[in-house]
Amino acid sequence: MGQSSNEQASPIQLTVDASDVARAIFWCRQSLTVEGHKGRFALTLAKWLPAYHAPRGAIDRLAGLEFRADGVACRWQRDPDDPFRIIVHLTEGARRLETTHQSLSPTQSNQGRIMVSDEILRFHWEECLLYPADAPIDEIIIEPALRLPEGWDWACALGNGAEARIGPEDGIVRFDPVDVRTLIDCPVLAGIHTHREHLDDSVTLLIAADREDQLPQNPEELECHRRLIAEADALFGHRPFEKYHFLMACSDQIGRMGLEHENCSEEGVRATYFSNWHSSTTERDLLPHEYVHAWVGKYRVPQGNFHSDFSRMTNELMWVYEGLTQYYGHVLAARCGLISQQLTREAFALIFATYDNRPGRTWRPLADTDNDPIFTAREVQPWQSWQRSEDYYSEGLLIWLEADTIIRGGTAGERSLDDLMRSFFAPDEAEPLHGRLKPRPYGRDELIEALTDVFDYDWAGFFASRVDGIAPHAPYAGIENGGYRLVWQDRPSGWQADDQTHHSYFDFSYSLGVKMGLSAKVIDVLWDGPAFKAGIVKGMEVLSVGGITYSHAAMQDAIDTCAEAGGIIDLVVKRLDRVKTITVDCPTGQRYPSLEEHGKAPRLLDAILSSRA
Repeated sequence: MGQSSNEQASPIQLTVDASDVARAIFWCRQSLTVEGHKGRFALTLAKWLPAYHAPRGAIDRLAGLEFRADGVACRWQRDPDDPFRIIVHLTEGARRLETTHQSLSPTQSNQGRIMVSDEILRFHWEECLLYPADAPIDEIIIEPALRLPEGWDWACALGNGAEARIGPEDGIVRFDPVDVRTLIDCPVLAGIHTHREHLDDSVTLLIAADREDQLPQNPEELECHRRLIAEADALFGHRPFEKYHFLMACSDQIGRMGLEHENCSEEGVRATYFSNWHSSTTERDLLPHEYVHAWVGKYRVPQGNFHSDFSRMTNELMWVYEGLTQYYGHVLAARCGLISQQLTREAFALIFATYDNRPGRTWRPLADTDNDPIFTAREVQPWQSWQRSEDYYSEGLLIWLEADTIIRGGTAGERSLDDLMRSFFAPDEAEPLHGRLKPRPYGRDELIEALTDVFDYDWAGFFASRVDGIAPHAPYAGIENGGYRLVWQDRPSGWQADDQTHHSYFDFSYSLGVKMGLSAKVIDVLWDGPAFKAGIVKGMEVLSVGGITYSHAAMQDAIDTCAEAGGIIDLVVKRLDRVKTITVDCPTGQRYPSLEEHGKAPRLLDAILSSRA
């Protein structure tokens, strides 16, 4: 059921009405040539979406399918071997196939991430596009058109208001023809309350907010984002894109998210990101993270992530794709001033303590967590510390921090991991920029060879022990080589305090082995920790602590009584319809991780986090 060359040259017309924000319904029409096909014709919705690292195509949202060949209704059925494939039974001699359908966006968070509110709209083309299933996506051309709510501002990497053409129908924006891969990589953000900031001549930040007063008011807040672009240029040297769009929603209505694309990225943060700037600290590495992905993951992409269609993919090298990006997301946030160096060091301390205290590392290698997005879909796990969950992000950060300090230490500061970013992940200076550069897939051996060119070291053995093998402890040498050491204190660090406030939890993991959330609910239990041994499980409600109604402060006070020689804490808990008293052995007082200077100056970690622009 392949396409003829004539058909490939004839674009598929896709028109989507996204103006129905009250019901969050996208109304879709398509028209495509089927001349030369007889009998059955296979269409598909994109299944494997690179930024999701899993087969998460929105096939469950597709409804109201109707197919007409030259005006005659066609029967259709789903492929029993692949539910993303729709088999249309064409009428004899059919020349053109018209389709109508809807994509039903979630209206409540229990249906999925909310993408549409009365003020903000996120639109993904892949949720609406049905394209021929048996042709390479780079050869299928689409003529996209989109109707947005009247008067809303918007941005899309396909073009802006000046470049896109307005059709004869009211409010329909018609874009130039593009291939399927490009179209799906160019989402749209639209909103009523917006601010558009040009971070430089080629990089634009569109901010859509729930309310006007949640848009940026202080120029210094935007200046930090402008410095991010300069710091990234200093790091990579050359850009793999001609223009770039940050599509940022500050909202408590639209779901929070971070999704990378070649020429843009999507950031969903809390509504108060700008309006309560001092409390949004732990969200401020999101834009740097997604921006780094333009080089790491999109331009240079692991081989298994890049195929001729979206029907298959593998999650190899996620400790590079996400782990290296996580590292430089934090590093660039510090270099540009979005997050202070002190808070960044505190973040590294919390990351190390978190992953060093995951007993699951005694049975499951880090490389195996590459598969987590495929079979967990980021759903809540009963025992996260034992099961592990996408640990390649932050444990990957620790691995790359160690690699950076090895290079810096071994070359007396003459070279660093920054050199790898320029030589391996950035395009060559001579490579011409006309819109989008073709992604360059790579494998593990090629990466190790490039690292060896930066600094001669047993990188194959380095990664084998930390990624492929069972590592009883999280990588610590990067912190130590960086001139710091982990210390424990009786109050949360500034970073951890901000994170707890921002995400509504309190972390007693390093004393009782439990993390508490809103409404006195247990949201995590450390496997084989004190709470685990006493029978505490995720989802329990703690009614009282030592006879006092539960509060985080009451729990802190109870733990403080155990600071000298340990003790016991009585908790009254409720699970399902049962209430009972549980006694927990508490071996220590409150413990929270931080870093302190260690050894002689200069400190490599300070150099890593210092501005280069």
